[in-house]
Amino acid sequence: SGKITRFEEPVLFWIGGKDRLEGQYYIDTVVNEVRRIIPQLSFRQVSSMNQANVRFFLTDSKEEWQATVAKSAQGMAGWKEIGDLIRGFTLLASSNGVIRKADIALHLNFQTSGGQKLWIVRHELMHALGIMTHPKATVDTVLNSRQAQEEKNSIFSDSDILVLKTIYNPNLSPGGSW
Repeated sequence: SGKITRFEEPVLFWIGGKDRLEGQYYIDTVVNEVRRIIPQLSFRQVSSMNQANVRFFLTDSKEEWQATVAKSAQGMAGWKEIGDLIRGFTLLASSNGVIRKADIALHLNFQTSGGQKLWIVRHELMHALGIMTHPKATVDTVLNSRQAQEEKNSIFSDSDILVLKTIYNPNLSPGGSW
């Protein structure tokens, strides 16, 4: 339970960065999964960064990744705390429960398996869609960063699906409780 924070407008997403061609596959796969879970929320890829309300920045370079994360005070604290384990980072701009913009930075390096890359995209997209917590007690959620690496090949769990369907329920209002 918590406060509902969600997109009220269609999600217009842009993909950029040095590793965007490989990342395109992983993002398309996860966006299609989310479309099936919450069909009332429209997703469309746009070619201009300025048109987008969700921007994916992809890199396979550790230096570029550290520079991206370090641009924010939050990010720098997270980087020091988690170090090399961190693979995704999301910043959200919202007011009164309505998300205006989300920036997602993804580090998809060659050492990360395909299943783990999908997990990273699912995890960060859940944040971008308004679920900002990391529940440690709910083991099956893609938001549980403490999951063992072998578990990070999983699809959206029943818990993840329930939270997304609840937050994007048209009968509930942004800013309200769920």
